[in-house]
Amino acid sequence: MRVLTSLPVCLGVLVLFNVPVSLHRWAATGDIRLLLVPAVESVILVWILFLILRGPSLGRPRRRRQVGVGTLLGVFAGLSGAEAFFQYYYARSFSLRGDLPMVRGALLLFFGEIGPVVYVLGPLTIILILVILASAGSLLTAAASAILSRIKPGYPAILGMTLIALVPTAALGPPSSITVATVRATLRAGTTELVDLGLDAEPDGTGLDGVYAEDRRGEEHYPERYPVETTEVDAPEASRYRLPGLRDRDIHVFVIEAYGYASTYRPELTEHLDPYRYRLEEALQSAGYDIVTQYLQSPVAGGYSWLADATFLTGQWINSQERFLQLYDAQVPSLGGMLHDAGYYTFTVRPGTVHEPWPEGWDLFRFEESMIAYGGGFAYRGPRFSYVSVPDQYAIWKGHQRVQELTAAGSAASEQPLFVHYQLVSSHTPFNRIPPFIERWEDLDGGEIYNERAGEIQYFDNTWTGGTELIEGYTASIQYVFTVLTDYVERVMEHSRDPIIVIFGDHEPQRPIRSAQSVLSVPVHVASRDGQLLRCLGEHGYDAGINPDQPPPHDRLSTFFPTLMDVAQTCN
Repeated sequence: MRVLTSLPVCLGVLVLFNVPVSLHRWAATGDIRLLLVPAVESVILVWILFLILRGPSLGRPRRRRQVGVGTLLGVFAGLSGAEAFFQYYYARSFSLRGDLPMVRGALLLFFGEIGPVVYVLGPLTIILILVILASAGSLLTAAASAILSRIKPGYPAILGMTLIALVPTAALGPPSSITVATVRATLRAGTTELVDLGLDAEPDGTGLDGVYAEDRRGEEHYPERYPVETTEVDAPEASRYRLPGLRDRDIHVFVIEAYGYASTYRPELTEHLDPYRYRLEEALQSAGYDIVTQYLQSPVAGGYSWLADATFLTGQWINSQERFLQLYDAQVPSLGGMLHDAGYYTFTVRPGTVHEPWPEGWDLFRFEESMIAYGGGFAYRGPRFSYVSVPDQYAIWKGHQRVQELTAAGSAASEQPLFVHYQLVSSHTPFNRIPPFIERWEDLDGGEIYNERAGEIQYFDNTWTGGTELIEGYTASIQYVFTVLTDYVERVMEHSRDPIIVIFGDHEPQRPIRSAQSVLSVPVHVASRDGQLLRCLGEHGYDAGINPDQPPPHDRLSTFFPTLMDVAQTCN
């Protein structure tokens, strides 16, 4: 009889422990039934607590052991919560070695340029998190101890609890272990063998063989994907260019934050975004450009944009911070490096992704010049919007002014083609303050106009942890970016040099803006006045238009660099 009365209480204590320890299963998936499947750690902790309470009462030593159980409970709950958060927002597992040091980046994200103090606040923040987790775990353990001490369950009850806990596994899956999951994710996110792209460039730009080993579509071609009339480029004319497939044209890349595949198939998003997308396509066509698009799988979702950027620029699959650091140490070839060696002047504009000195601008990506927000590089004197102060329109305008200086007669790039890379950020979470579009770009000046037009700022009830207007805020931010790009193409951009324009998203937005089953791909649009170039891209899977029908699965984003490298050398 005692077993029958104490067994439900033991099961209740197990569930009490299992709620925080199995967050990575039920919270990440939304399936509350998984609470019934105990994590291995939950069962172990209940057994340890049971054995402590069954042992002789030794006063403080027993309480210390209970605190130890509470500390373990807090640590397991913290790991499970981190795993749940990363699975939900970023669609990947939490890596202890790679993601824990990102606390420093989070502090820079929230507080801006706080200098060397961040190196002190980072460890202190981690310690504070551990103290909070241990304290919460100790309180929960104290409550469980009080309950178990009252009923004094015996071994039959605790054994029965363990056996009954295994029953739901037949229908809902086996017990999980957050410890094993964390170790496995950390190892999986570690070092990887980098791909040999076969890029062996001489300083004069010769010797680029264009061979690459990863993610290639194969030998199949799709000559009718881009059905335009083209003329063959005669060999003598093509030989005048270092990169004959590109004809040494300027290349302008615009990276749209959180612009993902969901924006093309989720009705809640497409009804708001399609008109702006097609308006941009019309603006490009009016300026003489045709456009092709391919959807490519991003290595990340919901955040960690620099990993997607590194994947795009290097042709390596960089889906963790550990792999990014390996990439930096290995000094692999990059798109900027290839173009620089072929005579391009390489320039990047980053209004919000750099919060400290950025040596990798040159050391890794080979940008000769980097315009970054750190240190006041944009001379911005306006208000802050959502993630960063500097709005995309202002950043593009400052970059444009610098491009005009670089291409002026006698300037650094007057006799060189340009590679300009804009890392836009106005569509970054939390989607709560969207800047107004300024019709006269010349009025942007130092950004003071945003104070004058503060009444036009769009506000949404969203925060870093969620919100009630996520869809509305997200679509408004993407609409703003497309409005800026469309007007830039129509009224500001210099078209006399016939640039190649690349517009792509770095990753999908976080859930619930993207669905739980969302494909983690992004649109990559390439616009050019050169039909032959676009036809060659068509042979690599790019289809005509800004919104073609390309159902998944999609190739990886790491294919862009080797694809462009191949087209640059063979398309003539």
